[in-house]
Amino acid sequence: MKLRAVILATMVGAISLPVFAAPAATVNGHAIENSQVQEIMDMSPDLAKQPNAREQVVQNLINMEVLSQYADQHGLAQTPAVEERLSLAKRQILADAAVDSYIKAHPITDAATQDAYNKFVAAMGKKEYEVRHILVKTKAEADQILAKLKAGQKFSTLAEKYSIDKGSAAHGGELGWIVPGMVVPPFAQAVETAPIDKPVGPIQTQFGYHIIEVQATRPVTPPSFASMKQRIKAQLQQQEAAKFVSDLRSKANINITK
Repeated sequence: MKLRAVILATMVGAISLPVFAAPAATVNGHAIENSQVQEIMDMSPDLAKQPNAREQVVQNLINMEVLSQYADQHGLAQTPAVEERLSLAKRQILADAAVDSYIKAHPITDAATQDAYNKFVAAMGKKEYEVRHILVKTKAEADQILAKLKAGQKFSTLAEKYSIDKGSAAHGGELGWIVPGMVVPPFAQAVETAPIDKPVGPIQTQFGYHIIEVQATRPVTPPSFASMKQRIKAQLQQQEAAKFVSDLRSKANINITK
């Protein structure tokens, strides 16, 4: 991580480098090839959009080269710590290459992407709900809070005081607009059947006991397939990669020393 921080440091001078020159630069006679510059640009789409991005990458590669030459001159590559880091870096590069090769050989089809999108839309349902909740550890606590609500105490005040979901508690229990597919089934079922502005519960989930209040509903409009296609494809690729790793592990002789 320290090396990456140095490489990515911004030390761009006011120079202009020809895009198609070969090499992009030399450092003490050692060439920095344009292919290396392009590789970094391809790996960093956000960086590539910045003004003078190519010049920045070239300067960063020069930083890396002068530091690498210094390390070689001082025998740092032979120190145990650096040897270990180089070994880890090599394994990471090879692992990335293995995944890339597998994904390339097993591309995600448009049909699979469309099917995943259809399932996503189905999970969203036809409505979304504006919801707030109070989460506590025990049913007894939830019953006591329900009693306080029925006695006229404010939902937001009780959420701030008692809810163990600190993220929503800071906002009076507000979860914002959700669709049932976003939450665990017991919570989703309660949201779908709850009357407006009337707390219901306790609803038990793996997180504890919830008091739920639906404040409003509205029809849900799913995002278009075109806007979701690349994101879904990336998720499916991640799933395929995970299966690939799992399959390799199942075939490997693995011994973990305790």
